[in-house]
Amino acid sequence: MRAQVLDVPPVVTDAERVAEWSDRLEDLLVEVGWVFPRVDLRRRAAACVRGLLAPLSRKNGWQLAEYAGDSEPGGQQHLLSRARWDADALRDFVRRYVVAGLDDGGEGLGPGGAGVLVLDETGFAKKGHASAGVARQFTGTLGGVFPCQVGVLAAWATACGQALIDRELYLPAEWTGDRPRCRAAHVPEQVGFATKPRKAEQMIERALPDLPTGRVWVAADEVYGRDGGFRAFLEERRLPYVVTVQANHSVLPRPGWRHLARLVGRFATDADWITLPAGPSVVESRSWQWWVRRVPDPDGELGEGAWARWILARRREPDADCDYFVGWGPQETPVEELVRVPGARWRVEEAIKLAKSACGLADYEVRSWHGWYRHITLSMLAAAFLAVQDATARRDEPAVLAGPPPSPAQRGGPR
Repeated sequence: MRAQVLDVPPVVTDAERVAEWSDRLEDLLVEVGWVFPRVDLRRRAAACVRGLLAPLSRKNGWQLAEYAGDSEPGGQQHLLSRARWDADALRDFVRRYVVAGLDDGGEGLGPGGAGVLVLDETGFAKKGHASAGVARQFTGTLGGVFPCQVGVLAAWATACGQALIDRELYLPAEWTGDRPRCRAAHVPEQVGFATKPRKAEQMIERALPDLPTGRVWVAADEVYGRDGGFRAFLEERRLPYVVTVQANHSVLPRPGWRHLARLVGRFATDADWITLPAGPSVVESRSWQWWVRRVPDPDGELGEGAWARWILARRREPDADCDYFVGWGPQETPVEELVRVPGARWRVEEAIKLAKSACGLADYEVRSWHGWYRHITLSMLAAAFLAVQDATARRDEPAVLAGPPPSPAQRGGPR
């Protein structure tokens, strides 16, 4: 008698996927348990991460406590405030987990199969004066100047997806100049004023040992691109980049030619603009018109394998406003691949959106410096889990995903 062929359904159901993801989440929580030195803390942290992934309207202390079966949020507050555990150790775990989980095997989001390290900041609406770093400051997230905290964030993006891998809380000068106020919010004494580009440099230094050697490009908006010190920092570490700059960014030291917008206006003819796909944009279109030129660099390298500088302009259509970029990297980089780097900048927006909408990144009620870092890092862990599992599912189901892949939240993580 012959054995019958096992009849396995060709499509994985949502219920099966949820069950598998739930098992993987428990494996992850066991793997990261060493960060929390006591059994009760490990249980509390695991319950917190499960709650951050749950379908709750908000992920504040009360709702997380209720989801965990507690009658009041004291345990959750203890985890974020008084408990002894290292949020930076958890951050480093998240970074290694993301880099390994989003490995695309060199297929490449950026030039030459590289991944893209994207820097950006986001605002967290916050009232009062006691919460660390809160001040009236501009944030594009809220669309103006509002009382808020601002976090500088780093995301790792590959062809498999994107996720946040580091965070720093920006402290305005009004905070760092008021040490009693800082002490009340438990800001460490050694923490002084640092601009957002300096915060980004700290995160890049931490990330480099875990990123694939020789397969990293950097993308950032004009907060970082217009900072000459930030660009010099990248060049000292031989990190290729394409960063956004302002229209009046100086390019050539010649009167009448030095501003980038003016130079593009004089040299770029209609025939010079080429339409190339560059990844998702703020209006969800994947193609732009590009004008790209190498810039003469008297101090640059010569010969085979030398690195070059570029200026890039991008527009939606003729006569539309332009975005401007400067780049630095291997001179043999094709234009078709070069434009993927600024195109990848929106990946950090997607990573932040996922962490806020699905993992409670902005739902915290903490005031202290370390409370902010703890909540943000736990949310990063939850969001990293969704991103990595989504990447794994897409690798396992190539035939099912014929169109653009849905977001991790749409795919139905553990509930």
